[in-house]
Amino acid sequence: MINIVEPAIDTGMMILASPPENAQFIPDTVHVEGYFDDDTSCDKGYGVFVGNTRSDGVNAADAEAPTEKQYVVRFQDNRLKPMPVMTGRHIRLVNEGDLNADGKDEISIFVLSMRSCMYTASTWSYTAGRWIRLTDYWSIPTLCDYLSDEELQNRIVMEDGVLYYYETDISDKDLPLVKKELVLK
Repeated sequence: MINIVEPAIDTGMMILASPPENAQFIPDTVHVEGYFDDDTSCDKGYGVFVGNTRSDGVNAADAEAPTEKQYVVRFQDNRLKPMPVMTGRHIRLVNEGDLNADGKDEISIFVLSMRSCMYTASTWSYTAGRWIRLTDYWSIPTLCDYLSDEELQNRIVMEDGVLYYYETDISDKDLPLVKKELVLK
């Protein structure tokens, strides 16, 4: 059996008290901590920029080709497998706590689109040695405004044993948040 040495994880964290003046200064590496597997040690995950891909899906070797950024969430000591590759302008990670009563924390990933001011969100759980997406994807329009970590954390709530998420009602000019039941797969 060949042992493949994993490259070192970039552990620079995104710690922003307020929005950056320009979106391009949002760091490419984000951090999340929690108890994502069955042991009792705290797990540390890092969203790491891994490369660019052309918009048509081909690897971006040509500097002139339109590209999208690719990210992967990797874990500090490689006990947990990396999450699937995500593509977007940047990603944000939120520890949601134990949403499915399996005794482990879940992670929501918010991926900012390359083409619009909108996050695509999904929630994941580490089950049987791999990451499983627990929810359908849903969209969060931002109107190109910065959303704080707290605002993202508050998009999923548990009330009286029922899980909800807040979706922006884009049919209303005031863009109110509408609470909808979040069904786990």
